[in-house]
Amino acid sequence: MEIGARQSNREETAAPQQRGRTILLCLLGFLLALGVLTLWAYHGISPVVYGEYGEGVPPVTAFSRNEDAFLLADESCAALGRHTVQVITPLRVVPCLLIVRDTVAPAASPVTLNFPSGYEPTPDRFVTDLKDADRVGVSFAQEYDFSPAGEQTVVIRLEDGSGNVSEVQATAVIRATVDRVALEAGAPVPTVDPFLTEGFHGELLDAITDEMMRTPGEYVLRVRCPENGRVFPTVLEIRDTVAPAGTGQLLVLAPGEDAAPEAYLSGVTDETNLTYAFAVAPDPNSREIQDILIRVTDAGGNAADVPAQALYSSLGRVTVEAKNGLLTGADLYRPEAEPEGFMANVPGTYPVRVRLADGTEIAMVTVADTVAPVLTLKAGSFYTRHEYAPEELVDAEDVTGVALTFVSAPDPGSDQPQTVVIRAVDAGGNEDTVSFPLTLAVDRTSPVLYGVVNRTGYVNEPIAYLAEAYAEDDVDGRVDVTVESEVILSRKGKYTVTYTAADRSGNTSVKTCTYTLVEPTVTDEQVRRMARSILDQIITPDMVTAEKLKAVFDYVRGRVHYTGSSNKNDWRQEAVRGYEDRRGDCFTVYSLTRALLDELQVPYMSVTRKSSSTHHYWVIVNIGTGWYHFDPLISSVHKHRCFMWTNQQCKVKAYFWRFYEENFPPIATEPFDYDAVVQMERDGLLP
Repeated sequence: MEIGARQSNREETAAPQQRGRTILLCLLGFLLALGVLTLWAYHGISPVVYGEYGEGVPPVTAFSRNEDAFLLADESCAALGRHTVQVITPLRVVPCLLIVRDTVAPAASPVTLNFPSGYEPTPDRFVTDLKDADRVGVSFAQEYDFSPAGEQTVVIRLEDGSGNVSEVQATAVIRATVDRVALEAGAPVPTVDPFLTEGFHGELLDAITDEMMRTPGEYVLRVRCPENGRVFPTVLEIRDTVAPAGTGQLLVLAPGEDAAPEAYLSGVTDETNLTYAFAVAPDPNSREIQDILIRVTDAGGNAADVPAQALYSSLGRVTVEAKNGLLTGADLYRPEAEPEGFMANVPGTYPVRVRLADGTEIAMVTVADTVAPVLTLKAGSFYTRHEYAPEELVDAEDVTGVALTFVSAPDPGSDQPQTVVIRAVDAGGNEDTVSFPLTLAVDRTSPVLYGVVNRTGYVNEPIAYLAEAYAEDDVDGRVDVTVESEVILSRKGKYTVTYTAADRSGNTSVKTCTYTLVEPTVTDEQVRRMARSILDQIITPDMVTAEKLKAVFDYVRGRVHYTGSSNKNDWRQEAVRGYEDRRGDCFTVYSLTRALLDELQVPYMSVTRKSSSTHHYWVIVNIGTGWYHFDPLISSVHKHRCFMWTNQQCKVKAYFWRFYEENFPPIATEPFDYDAVVQMERDGLLP
């Protein structure tokens, strides 16, 4: 039993071993078959091919000797790395491995680079025609100093993405000069400095001439650098970008005479050579002043059309002495000629039309003033403490205008004899210097204040203190008046107002009056509106001032009926009452008259009778003929027409128009000639 059991165990052990051998033999057979198949499949085919990056996918011949084979691959297989491709023959399709590598270093051509000192070039500026399949980094093989002028070798390192490295030797030429200097024609000759780069010194080996600076073009110059003796080229460029500037003139020619275009120019400004031509030529058959154009062209091709004038005339140019009178044929040395109304009293040159036997021509007449002015001391007195202008001391006699200046001015503080020296220059430039003995008188007379009388004003309304008040001085004429007022505009009542006038000698006059402020019952605008309404009815646009005054006189005289009563504290109320109620007294007549004269802007002054018991009111007016009494009042006892009367005329009614004459300017003594004054106004003869 034991023996049989051992035998059975051996048989069980042998069976697995037999199966393992069988499997191994099958595996070996498979591998052998696979190898045989592979050998058959890759017969004549390279399973692994190496390609160079940048050369594209290798041809099928790199993989197979079979002429009928072709390669199945796309453009992506040309990139760096490992790529599976398929080789297809008539009998089989075989996969192959394409390994693309970069084994070629970059290549480039060197560049000789010229640049000025201080410029920092990048490495790529030193190479050109860079060739490599991959991206290439360009760098300096070492650090370089590009500040000293001269030539040096520069090594440029080229490295592609696969680590292939090459070097290129290039040349750097550091210039001490700039490439070019551009200047406008006519500029001053430059020094060497503009041609040098910053920090360098040098000397020009070629002279720059004035002719070069006036001739557009490019001029190659040489500059030597003293640091190393090297010579560098540079360019001077002369540009002409500015057109010529010219001034034309009137050229007077005899009929049949000819002139070149440049003869019509009085001056031309340009730095280059110029040519001239007519852009608009004159007509030799015309006898009028003609406008023409002269085209001026410079060496740079810039052109300008300069306006000028031409005149063909047998009379030509004539010079005459200035005179206070009309130009005559004799002045033109042609007695038969008839100049057409030309006053020869202002220096200058003028075209004058002249009638001749065979027609009309134009003469260019130059009025010359060659006679110096004559000075005479003015008659009358001159006073200390006055600052006189030369024109106030002397009269200048000359055909033309005269300018006067002091060489030695009078001393205004001295009343002793002194000498004044005055220079006179006329419009023709003639001058004379004259000395005059002069003694200044002392003015001790004060100015006279007029119109400072008691008045009425209105609460909260401005007061025109100088509406009827002014001052006259026997030496200075009208002088300034100052006013000191205690008036409180917001409060009715009586107030003192002081008027002061002073002349140039320091003499003063002082007068006071009383202003009474009352509450207004009628506004100023109401009065003005009423006055405009009346004037629209009685005034026509063709009337002169004297006619307007007469219309006002007649209207008021016929409007207000005398009743003997009025509110003498409110002239505006009385003016409206006289217009609307048509009744009142002398104050009503005065008030309505005043309203109308205000609107006409006729100068007047209010007058009150000189009396302690009775009152009368009227005005005096002055339209440039002197002061006259103007009183349109009419009543049962007063029927006189006091229209522009003198004091003498007012005496027809004793004491009726008596007034404080010292408070008013002198009244005219000549009777007012209405018709004559109207005509004088129409002729513009009144001030």
